[in-house]
Amino acid sequence: MPFPAETEIQMSEFTELVATAIANAQNQAELRASRARIVAASDLTRRRIERDLHDGVQQRLVSLTLGLRAAASGIPAGLDDIEEEIAQVASGLGGVQDDLREISRGIHPAILAEGGLEPALKTLARRSPIPVELDVRVDGRFPEPLEVAAYYAVSEMLTNVAKHSQASVVRVDVGTRDGTLYLSVRDDGIGGADPAGGSGLVGLRDRVEALGGALTLRSRRGEGTSLAIEFPLV
Repeated sequence: MPFPAETEIQMSEFTELVATAIANAQNQAELRASRARIVAASDLTRRRIERDLHDGVQQRLVSLTLGLRAAASGIPAGLDDIEEEIAQVASGLGGVQDDLREISRGIHPAILAEGGLEPALKTLARRSPIPVELDVRVDGRFPEPLEVAAYYAVSEMLTNVAKHSQASVVRVDVGTRDGTLYLSVRDDGIGGADPAGGSGLVGLRDRVEALGGALTLRSRRGEGTSLAIEFPLV
């Protein structure tokens, strides 16, 4: 016995809806996979640049500095002006080394690749001009893209706190629960952070979402700023 015409129409519409939902889900999965590949390629490039700077440019600068200092020590007495000029050049090269070292940390910190998230975050906390209360409760290592994303999230927020918040302290918590890596950064500053204001939060959100994570920002005027991020571990 054939179905009533209305039933057949409803079944056809339902089938179309299911097909559309499946197609949308596939497109979303493909989009997430594509974004994750872009993030991974970007991180790989960062690591290569950091390695090239450390093993190439920085080592050459060290050799040049040592050579200049050796040359200065062999200058005959009475040529103080030349000795002083060489010393100034050597000192300038030392400053360039320090600058490159800072750039390398910003590109991809070696301590993150070598020691993992906890020592890398401790280094960030020590370098922060605003006092940081750091609580890291993690065991072992995580997939590299998650560690990199978590590190840059904290780094970005600490930079913003120092520049804009007028805070007296910032609290950073990192841990795991229920198959999730979570982190939060909270300060007691003036609030009012705007993700669209060129603070780097838009790029941070893109990186987090590309890895299947979620980012929540709260920053009311006069109430400080709070950032929470969660990454699925499974």
